[in-house]
Amino acid sequence: FGTDGIQLLSLTSGVDFIHEINYLPDGTILAVGAVNEHFGLIRFNSDLSLDASFGTGGVVESDFGAGQHAHTWTMHPDGTLLVAGGSQLAKYNLDGTLDTSFGTDGHVSNGHTNSILSVAVQPDGKILAAGHSNTDFRVSRYYPDGTLDQNFSFNAGSRGGEDRATGVYPLEDGDFLLVGGGDVNYYNSDNHRFSAKRISVSGSTETNFNHDFGNNHKVNRSLELPDGKILMVGRLDGDFLISRIHRDGSLDTSFGDSGKTRIPVLNGDDYAQGVSLQPDGKILLVGKSHNGSNWDLSIARLSYDGQLDTALDGDGKLSISLSGNEDGYAVLSMTDGTILIAGRTGNDIALVRLLGDSNQDGLA
Repeated sequence: FGTDGIQLLSLTSGVDFIHEINYLPDGTILAVGAVNEHFGLIRFNSDLSLDASFGTGGVVESDFGAGQHAHTWTMHPDGTLLVAGGSQLAKYNLDGTLDTSFGTDGHVSNGHTNSILSVAVQPDGKILAAGHSNTDFRVSRYYPDGTLDQNFSFNAGSRGGEDRATGVYPLEDGDFLLVGGGDVNYYNSDNHRFSAKRISVSGSTETNFNHDFGNNHKVNRSLELPDGKILMVGRLDGDFLISRIHRDGSLDTSFGDSGKTRIPVLNGDDYAQGVSLQPDGKILLVGKSHNGSNWDLSIARLSYDGQLDTALDGDGKLSISLSGNEDGYAVLSMTDGTILIAGRTGNDIALVRLLGDSNQDGLA
């Protein structure tokens, strides 16, 4: 793959990066992030070549305004793609064209949520867009055609600092679980908590859990597991941090060390920024680690119960230096057993592929 397992993609003369990546039902791979510093989508074939049937040569660039980057995506039940980031929620057909029946020309500008970090479709077809507005949790709800549901509103400050909802998970009764946390504030330890809230169909908070793991921690991403539990990942005082909660928001103390696992990758700061699950149930974490001079890509692998898997590089963690400062935003377990890390190096997309279980510390 690439050169010694590393492929750098400079799609444009501007800023390109991948923030989230996953398989589509047909076996192709969709990545979202930035293309030329705009809202970007990229589709790869299973061999990681660009899929020429999508957009222009496998790439879609949507200019929704300066600084509007795609952060996350999900499949809509009708087979289209919901992509969100910044203040934008957009709906695309599978060929990369905007679904112009949605919102205005295929997208809506979310006036309530300044930065959308998670999107989900409720059982009734309404769309939840969660993130933050200024320094507070924020969720907006849309009808299937992109019209804002004026009967719903959720806006809440939780920790006193910058609060961000990083995941929204619809429940069967119309309620939903909102997860996230407060930003860093060394001078007020009350700000450093992972949060989970059950929100009613009308937007009121029914239950609220704040999980305090110590000073200086932050949630960057979350993932719903097949059993309904949810992983929350980020950092704790300069190390990778992963926690698991039950679907009611309470801490799953059977995971790791009483509900959490802390992972120092290098001696400098480590930030976990992406998470995915292997078919065998092992958990992949990806992010960045400071080597004393600049930032490297970094990855860790854990068992389903939160213990480091030493089959990965002997101690369950690995850092990879490319050409300067790198960010690992997303990680994907490939169907051939390899592991794909996606993110950025400088202004370009960085893709790194690791070999399978027989040699997890090798580059593919």
